[in-house]
Amino acid sequence: MTSVKVETTDDVAVVTMANPPANLFNSELAVALLEVVRGAEAGGARAMVLRSDGPLFSGGADVEMFHGTSPSAARTMLAEAFRLIEAIEEAPFPVIAAVHGLCLAAGLEMALACDLIIAAEGTQFAQVEAKIGAATFLGGVYRIAERAGTARAFEITFGGDFFDPDTFERWNIVNRVVPPDELDAKAMQWARRLAAGPTAAHAVTKRLVHHATDHGVRRTDGYLLDAATPLFATRDMQHAVDLLITHGAREFMANHDQLMSFDGR
Repeated sequence: MTSVKVETTDDVAVVTMANPPANLFNSELAVALLEVVRGAEAGGARAMVLRSDGPLFSGGADVEMFHGTSPSAARTMLAEAFRLIEAIEEAPFPVIAAVHGLCLAAGLEMALACDLIIAAEGTQFAQVEAKIGAATFLGGVYRIAERAGTARAFEITFGGDFFDPDTFERWNIVNRVVPPDELDAKAMQWARRLAAGPTAAHAVTKRLVHHATDHGVRRTDGYLLDAATPLFATRDMQHAVDLLITHGAREFMANHDQLMSFDGR
């Protein structure tokens, strides 16, 4: 039975998905995850960790969704699924995927929608859609290309081969690789640090990166003038600038965590 649960600790929404035995992605899971992501945003979360129960992160999509499906029905189904991808990418806080075991196909595409990926040693990654004559229907190939370049994206998707986390880290797809028994703790440690930071600035940073990816850096220079300048009116930025001027750069940086407390406004 598909389930999604969320627990909030230190302003971090920890989202755990479960669809045993393989944590397969289906419409029910997509709807439940979308509701949770939107709820975390409405509830004022400052960071999120996406994880899963069981021995693997996700074995990919439930192929029963594909069996006998017409192109028009597939279009409707995928459009609904993209609402989840969009919600993760546009969430106004950092989102970390904590993956282990297997991270395949649609599962990898969910992880790629997150801002950061931390993986347990021994995790196996693959976009296996080519094995059934399919494409990466949730945008995996071009999200890999954003991180690793087109040549790596083609290599990963054309063959449907499996890759270890060290390779994906070297190719800039995965951010960090940790021992399996430390995955949850390391993910939470990272998320807590981000949640305690300047989340208003983090939200702007996400928007700038996505805009530059979509439209190029020159157009994003103009976009920044509207998207980033409101930060000058935030308490976070002005208070930090006051402290920097008062204490000097060396003391400010050396004692930053003690001096500065960000509240996201």
